[in-house]
Order: sequence, then structure tokens, then C-alpha cells
Amino acid sequence: TKEVPSLARFSPDAVCVVGVSKAANLNPITRVHQSLIGSFVANPQSGLIYDVQFNTICRITSDFIASQLLGMSLYTDFDEMVSRIQTRYFGDSRRAIIVILRDAAVKLRDCQARLI
Repeated sequence: TKEVPSLARFSPDAVCVVGVSKAANLNPITRVHQSLIGSFVANPQSGLIYDVQFNTICRITSDFIASQLLGMSLYTDFDEMVSRIQTRYFGDSRRAIIVILRDAAVKLRDCQARLI
């Protein structure tokens, strides 16, 4: 028998929500992607972020932003996440990232309500 590799990278309770925002017109992201997108794999009950990735131009930028958000809750740690982005990320997309956080939190709450 052929063994199937485990794809259980994420918890069985995980959902994926995608936050979207427009970046500034002169931002390179706008030229390449038109919108900035953040994909969050999270727990809909606790808001805990298991993984997150942004469609930034440089992977290191997405990795850095993720390092500021992983393990935090879109419900209870929202203000702390915004503070981290405002004080540690100095890219042109700072405002767009905060909009994405809000959008993802709203979508995760909607998902939570649907699962109850």
C-alpha cells in the first residue's frame, strides 16, 4: 500500500479568512497585485492565528509581518497587533495592513457565528 503524506499542517478546527485592502497608488504592491491581501489560518472560536501570509513583493516582508501576528488572537489581541504594525513596520503598506487585520477579524467573527 502506498502511504499518503499527512497534510494535517493545520489544526482540524482551523479556517482560512482573507483580508483585502487597497495599497497606495505609488506602492509597488499596487503595480504588481492591485490589492494587498492577507490570508489568515485561524481558530474561529478563539481568533488565534495559526499562520498568516501577505502578498507582498518581498517574502521577507510577509515573514516579518507574520512574525508580529502569529500566536495572537484577532479578537483579544487586535489592539496589540495594530500597535506592533505601527511601531515595527515602516513600509508604505502600514495602513493597508491594519485595514486587512480589521477585515479578517470581521470575517472570522462571521465564520464563528456560522459555526455555532
